[in-house]
Amino acid sequence: MNDFEAWRDARQRADAAAAAAAAASDAHATVTDLGPGFWMVTVAGATRGFITQIEVKGELRFEARLRHLNPGQGTRIGEYWELERAIAAILEEPPRTVGRDPFRELTNYATRDQMRERTERKRLQRRANRYFG
Repeated sequence: MNDFEAWRDARQRADAAAAAAAAASDAHATVTDLGPGFWMVTVAGATRGFITQIEVKGELRFEARLRHLNPGQGTRIGEYWELERAIAAILEEPPRTVGRDPFRELTNYATRDQMRERTERKRLQRRANRYFG
């Protein structure tokens, strides 16, 4: 097991413990009014998503989006006629999965040992365009 897998397991255990604690404490959604036609949905202190009020053909609707650094760019869940349904849609959406493996991205899906072997093979190649001076 590498460092990332250990970290991911620990993170999943921590997330499960936090979810269980939130369920045990009967945490409910907190809706914060951020301005005219803009709300933030928070559960147990963690922001889950944003709701914006939009007008389509003279009718008011509520657009629900998942959390993002820029609130207007989060994953769009949908448009709803009632604010309560938009809040429920954000709460029903499962939390995002644990992040990617940065080490695998850096090594192009090769292990450290494979990279060492490749480096050694290249070093031992004749005329490998390496100048030792």
